[in-house]
Amino acid sequence: MMEKKLLKKTTPRKKIILWTFIGFVTLLAIFPFALDFYLQKKLPDLINEKTPYKVVLKDFNLSLLKGNLTVNDLEITTKNPKDQYITQINGKIKNLNITDVSIWKAVFSKAYHADQFTLTDSDIKIKLAALKKDQKPSNKKIDLHINNIALHNVNADVENGRGKTVFRGQNININLKDIKQSNDGNKIPIAFSEFKIDAENVQIGVNEFYEINAKKIYAANKTLQLVQFHLKPVQAVAKYNSKNVFDFSTQNLAAKDFNISQDSLIVSDITFTQPDLKVYSTGKNTVDKSNNSKEIDLKIGLKNITFQKGKINVFQANKEKTASVENFNFKMNDIVFDKNTVKEKIPFRFTKHDIEAENIYFKADQLQAVKIKSIASRNANITIDGFQVLALGKSNIKDVFSVSTDQIKILNNKSRFIGQKLDIKLDGIEVNNPSVQITSATKNKKKNQKDTTPPPFTAHVGFIRINNGKVSQKKQNIEKLAVGKIDLKLDKIFSDTELFKKDIPFKTEKNYVDAKNIRLDAGKYYYLKVAEIKSTGKNTDISEFNYLPKYSRAGFSKVIAKESDLYTIKVKKINIKDHNTQLGKNSSIDLSKISIDGLHCNIYHDLAPPDDIAVRYLFSKKLRDVKIPLFITEISIKNSDLEYEEDAEKSNIPGKLTFNNFQALITNVNNAKIKGRPTIINTDASFDFYGKAETKVNWKFDVKDLADKFTIKGDVQKLSADNVNLFVRPYLNITLDGNIDYLKFDYYGSHDGIAGKFYFKYNDMYVNFLNKKGNERKFLNTIANWFVKNESKGEPGHVVIDKKREPERSFFSMLWQGIMEGLKKYLI
Repeated sequence: MMEKKLLKKTTPRKKIILWTFIGFVTLLAIFPFALDFYLQKKLPDLINEKTPYKVVLKDFNLSLLKGNLTVNDLEITTKNPKDQYITQINGKIKNLNITDVSIWKAVFSKAYHADQFTLTDSDIKIKLAALKKDQKPSNKKIDLHINNIALHNVNADVENGRGKTVFRGQNININLKDIKQSNDGNKIPIAFSEFKIDAENVQIGVNEFYEINAKKIYAANKTLQLVQFHLKPVQAVAKYNSKNVFDFSTQNLAAKDFNISQDSLIVSDITFTQPDLKVYSTGKNTVDKSNNSKEIDLKIGLKNITFQKGKINVFQANKEKTASVENFNFKMNDIVFDKNTVKEKIPFRFTKHDIEAENIYFKADQLQAVKIKSIASRNANITIDGFQVLALGKSNIKDVFSVSTDQIKILNNKSRFIGQKLDIKLDGIEVNNPSVQITSATKNKKKNQKDTTPPPFTAHVGFIRINNGKVSQKKQNIEKLAVGKIDLKLDKIFSDTELFKKDIPFKTEKNYVDAKNIRLDAGKYYYLKVAEIKSTGKNTDISEFNYLPKYSRAGFSKVIAKESDLYTIKVKKINIKDHNTQLGKNSSIDLSKISIDGLHCNIYHDLAPPDDIAVRYLFSKKLRDVKIPLFITEISIKNSDLEYEEDAEKSNIPGKLTFNNFQALITNVNNAKIKGRPTIINTDASFDFYGKAETKVNWKFDVKDLADKFTIKGDVQKLSADNVNLFVRPYLNITLDGNIDYLKFDYYGSHDGIAGKFYFKYNDMYVNFLNKKGNERKFLNTIANWFVKNESKGEPGHVVIDKKREPERSFFSMLWQGIMEGLKKYLI
């Protein structure tokens, strides 16, 4: 009985639980349908009541189980269009269809995933909500992913909270399939297996500084076409945190065989028609680099890229145009840009290129600009026509250049960057008909020279040729240098980072220079004229060398403050053979031989200006004071003439010494600064004194002897008294009559004076004393000649002279005084 009672009590409880469970399951089963039914009836009302928006729609269909939504003839407006803190949405939608959307994820996980999104015949305008005061923008990314997107005949206008365009377009037709997204900022953020895009009047806000405009975009079947594409800056130039601002447009951009994935962008052909690049300098030397970009993990490959009829203009911060290219055509093949190439100086690789550009202009600074008529570069060969460097003004502290050339050719250019190192390889450089004009600074500004280290590089250039060049230099409108024609050839040129730091920053295996019609301003009183210089480095030939005064003799005497010699030097031929000359930081002059043929040298000295009482050093001292090490094994002079004229104050005619048919051999010219080389200079000279008297001279001195000791021997045969009078008369106011068989001297000396033996053989010698007017003083002549030995018979003995040197007199003046001293002892 007890068991039956318990059984009766338990049975109703089970029924309650069972029915409750059944009811709950039934409720769960019918809830989506009930919710579907409820939303089907009430969703528009809920949106109108609970949101800032008002919607009117013809019908819609929602399936929570399938995740499908279909809306037809929807019109949406924002209730309060003046409320900037809500997103403003206004527009009309003919049809909206979303399939397989995860509604429960959207509600509970804020994840918006769908298989298909389709929008048809719609016109939508959206303005995103503005940030409230002190509200910071959210960096949280929205979890949104749609596998396929289709837009048909859609007009869209999206702005941010500040009214800046995010996206705008008309007649938009898009079909994207199998969309894949990437959260890796170093890769392409979106990729798809199939795409088709067709839109007009597109405007995209890239960021707060740039926007993209395109009149038409069409992409389908792996092709892309952009009509009137424009990357446009939207802020004032000064607001950009960069050194330059870019404005790029092109009438047409066409790409073929366009393949895009998350890891790569591969394009077979891309062509820009009438591209126009404008670069605006912000004037900022440094920029904020706090937001450094990450290393990319992306490969971009372009089989062929072409720019047709392009233009480039560069403007400074003050809107001044400083560079331009009016018309350029550019083609490059096999371009690769990836995580490896981006680390190099040129962040991409390529195999071939063709470049044509016209009317190129570049302003380097306020004084100089470069102008080029055209450049053509086909693979490894570059041709530059009409190259010019323009002088825009003059400067007191900086030289200004004007350069023009008909053509420059760069042959077989294989230069490239290897990592961060530039490897320059050229078969050759050829420059035709260059003309260089230099306007020198009027003041010499001292520069604080700092050691500058160039970027790492090596350079191998097969040859450099300069053909038919001209050079001129002016300072304050006065010509300082002119070269009428110059041809230059350098073979096998090499340089690198270390060599570049030296005074001569390159080496050559061979070189040849041929310069003609040279004129050089050689200082205050002289200029230099040379008909031609030919040099191979080891051998140099100079023709018609002329060192000429700027003034006449009378004019020169007026402009000098003290007595000074006036030189006129003309040489028909000079040959220089180099032994081991070094130029640069450790320069030295080391020559095998200098040959001088056809020298004519005239030295004129006017005694009217005030005496120059400065100390005159002997040649050994002057050579020791030469800082650069010097050694010339041999100097030969032949077929030459020397003249020395001295105009004594109040004399009737100038004194004159002539040395005709002058020949000389000078050995071991040095300054005792090259170790192991001889220091004794020996000179053997022969000439016709006054054109008739055969003369031989030997002169020796040791450069390293600080006392400047020397020896000099001379032998003059058959000297005419008439010739001697040319020099004796102006100084002693006397003339000599008679015959001179020979004059010999064997002297030695130092910087203190000259001494030695003097030999003189003559006969029928008579001395004539003259008055100030040049007339004979007969009574004085008769008295004086009683005391003159009028002849020396047989081999005479010698007289010994010892003459102290006057420090302000030159070596040759001291030698002449020694000869005069000997004459006095013989004659009087």
